[in-house]
Amino acid sequence: MNEPEEQIEEIEEAPLWKKIVIGIIGVFLILLTLSLTVLSGPVSGILEGVIESDKIENNVVISDEITLIFDDAPYNQLQSLYDKEQKVEFSVCLQGTINNDKYQVTSLYQPKMFEQTFNHVQFEKCSKESFAILHTHPYKSCIASDTDIKTLKSSQKENPAMLMIVMCDPQRVSVYR
Repeated sequence: MNEPEEQIEEIEEAPLWKKIVIGIIGVFLILLTLSLTVLSGPVSGILEGVIESDKIENNVVISDEITLIFDDAPYNQLQSLYDKEQKVEFSVCLQGTINNDKYQVTSLYQPKMFEQTFNHVQFEKCSKESFAILHTHPYKSCIASDTDIKTLKSSQKENPAMLMIVMCDPQRVSVYR
């Protein structure tokens, strides 16, 4: 009886370049997985907010279609409120003049607040003389919520020029029309 002959196949070792390519692909996939995990959490909201928002420079905000110009007094008042109310959201109503798409803020007032928390504010409606509702959001979270947009649309029924402005740090806002 013949003993079965073992067939021995030689296993060729992969060339070095293939090992390098597989290693690079592996590292890329790990980084991709990590970045998607990080970006789907709170970091994504911050990144979206920074991309969506505009910087206040020399009391001026230049948004896509709108220029918002603060006189010194209301700008200083807004900054003072922001510094004082950092632990809760607050709202102010902006008043002034509109010339084409240039909104000149000559005054502001704080409406009656019904509820203020770290991430929510409920307040009295701004007067018909106001052209913008400005309220704060938590630090670097400059995206308007669905409630913010509903408030804007409701206010625009009385004043079609009304803006919604979300302030998310002392020098950063998002403007919605």
